[in-house]
Amino acid sequence: MHYVKIAKVADFDGKPFKKFTLLARHVAIFRDPGGAFFATEISCKHQNWDLTTGKFEGDIVTCPRHGWVYNIRTGECLNQDSTRLRKYGVKVEGDDVYITREPIEEAG
Repeated sequence: MHYVKIAKVADFDGKPFKKFTLLARHVAIFRDPGGAFFATEISCKHQNWDLTTGKFEGDIVTCPRHGWVYNIRTGECLNQDSTRLRKYGVKVEGDDVYITREPIEEAG
């Protein structure tokens, strides 16, 4: 799996996420309260609206466009019959944050 350096750990100080465009995909890396990082695409499956502009309650985000609700950590859409948001691999080496270039496949 190929990772690319995309951010510094300090970029997340005081911020729960940071948005990126990676190979024409809109992706965000999130840092949870425990300090762990995870990454997912952030375009709503309904009309590609930027989910980071929605209302967050923990790991749950509601798209402001039409109210689709997602668990941003798992990618699952909670109120529509929809495919999941794609997840990306994240690793931290020293002060650098890396993300996979392509979404990761998960056993399901």
